[in-house]
Order: sequence, then structure tokens, then C-alpha cells
Amino acid sequence: MKSILGEGIALTTAVVLARLVSPAQFGHAAVALLFIPLAVIMTFEGFASALVQRESITDDHRQVAVLMSLAAGAAVSVALLASVPVLWRPVFGRETGSLVVLASPVFLIAGVGTVSRAALWRRLDFRLMTMIDLASNFVGSVVAVTLAATGLGAKAIVIGAVAGTAVGSLLMIWAAPEPFPRWHRREAREIGSFGLPASLSGLVGTLSDNVDYWILAARLSAFQTGIYYRAFNLGVVYQSKISNVMMQIAFPVYSRLSSREEMRVLHERAARVHAAVIFPLLASLVVLAPVVVPFVFGPAWKPAVLPAQVLSGAGMVAAVLTGYPQVMLAVGRPRTLLKFNLAVLATYATAVWIAVGHGLIAVSIAVVVVYMLVLLAAYRFLLGPQLGITVRRLIPGLGPAVTGCAALLAVCMPLRVLLEPLLPRILTIGIVGSVGLLVYAMVLRTAFRSTWNDLLTLVVKVVPQLGGRGRNLRPASATVS
Repeated sequence: MKSILGEGIALTTAVVLARLVSPAQFGHAAVALLFIPLAVIMTFEGFASALVQRESITDDHRQVAVLMSLAAGAAVSVALLASVPVLWRPVFGRETGSLVVLASPVFLIAGVGTVSRAALWRRLDFRLMTMIDLASNFVGSVVAVTLAATGLGAKAIVIGAVAGTAVGSLLMIWAAPEPFPRWHRREAREIGSFGLPASLSGLVGTLSDNVDYWILAARLSAFQTGIYYRAFNLGVVYQSKISNVMMQIAFPVYSRLSSREEMRVLHERAARVHAAVIFPLLASLVVLAPVVVPFVFGPAWKPAVLPAQVLSGAGMVAAVLTGYPQVMLAVGRPRTLLKFNLAVLATYATAVWIAVGHGLIAVSIAVVVVYMLVLLAAYRFLLGPQLGITVRRLIPGLGPAVTGCAALLAVCMPLRVLLEPLLPRILTIGIVGSVGLLVYAMVLRTAFRSTWNDLLTLVVKVVPQLGGRGRNLRPASATVS
């Protein structure tokens, strides 16, 4: 429930900021915001993920990991700041360049607390990690909204994101104090042999997910970039708010399992339940986007409707893909993951670069196609060889979600068209959304009992009032979530 509350805060903040900040300002901010996840990935996966993956670690491992993460974070922050006048301002403009300056300290900030995060992951303390994430999201949201209300625009968004990262780092250290940084050559080599390819694969993976923003910002107007930013968030990113629960726990849980057969069983079940939860939400977005987007975010965002509907297909694929990087890290294959992510980045950037000259809808279609290719390739070259999971095994598991969504679309599309001119928007959203979820639930309960029972189990695990308060989160249950 704490995770749900945290993502609820983030979504509410996004709605408020959309009312306070124009699409063009969001377009400028999109370029700088990419450095926030890059900073966390580079410092944690580069210099602390090995502390989670290794069976045993010593104080020397912890000490050198602290030193390496702080040094790398400081170096990258300085390098990014120095690159602003020679790269970011000439390519993206003065306003975007000033936002990159604001974001530049985030690498050093993220370097603080990485070893503390590893300690919490290693002991599977998901409850405390969730509370820290909730606090950092709340502080970042308050800062962003407060500054946006004073008229700071895109600067408010970037400053809020950096502030949230800082609060998260400080709370990590408070929860699990880090040792004093010291250099140990052998332990540094052990950490680097796993962490550097893991960090590079994470950086490349994040670039693959976000390089479209940079391409659009370089070739289109800030307004168009902002519209695409909103559409991509609606169609792809917001579903990851649910996926974040799985992604946060997947790596430490997989790393503690005793066999790859256990990983396979858990991953297949997680993918099935994940799809069953997220697919109907995205199908509902396809139906209700023409009503929801202008009603919730304001009329200025109406051009984002059709791109968001198209990109919901990419969101469904992304839901199925969730967890494969964590599997590869848990089985000790960061270099394989790095090579795969490099291929994905090259394919994704090329497709967007070609499509951008034909408009936002063409870009959205290209993104969906690339996501589908990535899904096929991930199961063919990564999950298949490592866990024996193939697309042929995957398809039956997605059948319940796909069938339920087909029924939802068949009933709710004409219902929305019928009700939209007759009722206020809020009533249309409430009626159509409720009917859609009811139809989906009836299909699963009638035709797919095993998936329906999995969803009921998930509800019991997530909602304390149903599952019992104070219950500890067990690894197997967490993975399914």
C-alpha cells in the first residue's frame, strides 16, 4: 500500500504540474530529466549491485564501493557541467542547457547512499525501502509543485527531481549507515568486474528508453516534444509505476534463489500476473484518452490523445518485458545484457530518427514496433538461453489478459462514443471505466480461473485490510507482485 500511495503522489503531482507548466516547458525539461535515472543507475549498478549479487561480502567490499560510487558520481557531475556550453546549449538551446546545469549535481547526489541501498536490498527489507521511496517522492513533488506555482516552469520540474533524489540518498544512509570510504585493490577489481558492465548495460538501457526525447528535442519544437513526453508517459511510463514494485525487488530476490528453475517459475508467473493487471488499465486508456487527457491535464494537452493511444501498445509490451534485466544480473551475465542493450539502443534511435520527420504519430508507431522486436529478441537471446523461457511458452500466459482486453474494448468503445456527448466528462469516465473493468473481471473469472485466482492472491498481498496488517513480505510473494 505504501508503494501505491507513493505512485499516487507522483501521478497527482504530474497532473498538477501539467496545469501549471506548459507543454513547451515540459519539452525543455524532458532532456534534463533523463539524467535523474541515469545517475541512480550509474552509481548503484556500477558500484553497489555487486554487493547484492555476490554470495558473501566483506567490510573491504563496502568501503571501496563507497569510495568508487562517490568518486564516479563527482566526476560525471563535473563532466556534465563542463559539457553544457559545448554540447547541450548548441544542440538543444539555451533554456534546455540551463536545465542540464541544474540537473548536473544529481550524479554526485545519487552516489551518496548506494552502499546503503545495497545493504537494504541484500536483506530484502522492501518495507523500509518503500518508505524511503515514498518520502523522497513526496518531498520532490512538494518542491516541484511549490516552485511551479511561483512561475519557475521547467526549472521547477528539474529542481524537484534533484531534491527527491537527495532526500532518498540521505534516508538510505540513515537507514543503513555506510562505512568510511577506503581503497582496496582486490575488492575494487571484484566489484568492477561485475559492476562496470552492469552499470553500462543499465545506462544503455535507460538511454534506449529515453533517447526519443533527445531526438525529438533536437529536431522538433519544444511544444511537440512536450506533447510526446505526455503521451509517452501516459502510454508507457505510468504503467511502470506499478512495475516499479516488481523491478525493485526482482534483482535481490532472484539473486537469493537457489536454482534457475525457481527463477523461471517465478518469472513466468510474474509476467502472467503483471500482464493481467496492467493490460486492462492501458486498454481503458485507449478507450478513455479523448475524455481523460483534456479533462485531467487540461485542454492544452489534447494533441497528446492519439499518440498516447498508440503508445499504450508499447506500454503493454513493456509490462511483459519487465524484469528481464534483473534476471540477467542475477545470473551473473551483465556483459551479455550490455551487448543486448547496445543493439536495442541502436535500433530504437535509428527508428525514431527516421520516423520523426513524419510526425508524432509515425514516431509512436515506430516505438511500438521496436518494443515488439525487443520482446522477441529478449526471449530469444536472453531469457531463452538462461531460463528456458521462450515466446511460445509466453503466449499462453498472456492469453487471459489479451482476451479480457478485447472484450473490454468491444464493449467500452461504443459506450464511450454514446455517453460522451450526453454526460459530463467525470460521469463518462466513471461509468465507462467501471464497466470496462467489470467486463474484464467477468471474462477472467469465467474463462481463466487460474489467472483470476492469481489476481485475488495479489489483492490479498497488496491490500493490508484483506491480507492482514503487519505481515512480512516474503520473497516469492514479492516477485509475483
